[in-house]
Amino acid sequence: MIIFFYLFISVLLVVTLSSYFKINPAFSLFIGSFFLGILLQMNLSEIIDYQFEGFIISLEGIGVILLLGCLIGQFLFESKSIKKFGNILLNSLNNNSLLSMNLIGLFVGTVVFCDSAFIILNGISKSIASSSYFSLLSLNLSLSGGLYASHTLIPPTPGPIGAINNFNMINHIGYVMIFGFLISLPASITSFIFARNLLKERNIITPISKKKKSKPHIFSYLSIIIPLIIIGLGSLLNFIDINENDSFINFIKKICNPKSALFIGLIFSIIIPRKEKNISKIFKNSMKDFIPIISVTTMGAAFGNIIKNSNLSKILPSIIQINEISIIYILLISFFLSALFKTSQGSSTSSMIIVSSIIFPIISEYGFGVFELTMVILSIGCGSMMISHINDSYFWIVIKSSNLNLNSGLKYFSLLTILQSFIGFLFILILTSLFSV
Repeated sequence: MIIFFYLFISVLLVVTLSSYFKINPAFSLFIGSFFLGILLQMNLSEIIDYQFEGFIISLEGIGVILLLGCLIGQFLFESKSIKKFGNILLNSLNNNSLLSMNLIGLFVGTVVFCDSAFIILNGISKSIASSSYFSLLSLNLSLSGGLYASHTLIPPTPGPIGAINNFNMINHIGYVMIFGFLISLPASITSFIFARNLLKERNIITPISKKKKSKPHIFSYLSIIIPLIIIGLGSLLNFIDINENDSFINFIKKICNPKSALFIGLIFSIIIPRKEKNISKIFKNSMKDFIPIISVTTMGAAFGNIIKNSNLSKILPSIIQINEISIIYILLISFFLSALFKTSQGSSTSSMIIVSSIIFPIISEYGFGVFELTMVILSIGCGSMMISHINDSYFWIVIKSSNLNLNSGLKYFSLLTILQSFIGFLFILILTSLFSV
């Protein structure tokens, strides 16, 4: 029991350092993993070796993927493609502005960090609110929910990528992407329904005049769609028996990986016409997103490697009563652990990385297939939605942009994140019950 107490103290240290003392989450994870190693009576060289090993494995596995994702997002931002995506969707769905904002968030959130994307797209919400009877609050709730769902469930966003890396499933990223999209739909639509009911309560009628808006360049679409198709094809080929002598199919299989797919997407994003011609400046701005993300994911992997190389992975199953291979029970444990970390320290990305680093060493010997492991990762993602409140930067961005005070923010946005979390997890349980072997 004392060894579990060591883990609890180490995680509490990470949460306290990052939340209360406002220390960088990556550095907090470094200190926490170092402290855990000392408590577990590892010598100094072992601790450093395990941290470095986890850091390097993570960097090699997802570093390029995260960098390419940040670059694509920045090029889309500089070319104003993100706002143009929003405008074209608004025109396509006529007066269904609430649904439009929700789908915009779900789409854009796959390539742009939810905080940044909300700030960018909030301009569309304000424009609609100023020219119609829609309330800014309802529009922003629908938008923020769509962004939140893709941020926590659909790779290549940082949290899912970090969890996939900790589960040694980079080669199956397309599988997680497909099921992540399926689970994100009910989670996202929940925010649309919530916002729509808010409108009904206030008896708001919503006639909106359509305005001619410029459309995104064809390369804007290709920079997002082509990588998704390539990654999905790669995952499909993994489940097909291929003749080893079929050189063409084997070549296709080799290039259908996340790094190649996102590199092709980056090429399309670079050639999108834009006012900002200084590519080096765009790369520099991308680093502002990339460095905090890669630092927290790699340090999370270092923390996980300490656990992996200790007796914790053998003792934890009995501590949390995983004494039988029940996938439903493991999903429940993963969901509630992630919700606990999210609620206590505020970061969805950090909670996904920490919990996945704890859970995988426990279940790695259980022989679960790709589907079951995918459901565990997505359960962690759903748990990381709950609860967004005062220690979450996204909470403050949404409520301040919606002109809400703290109490109203907790009443509307925090409640919404709880509903999204439970609805997403409910669908995971349904899928698992139907398709798990």
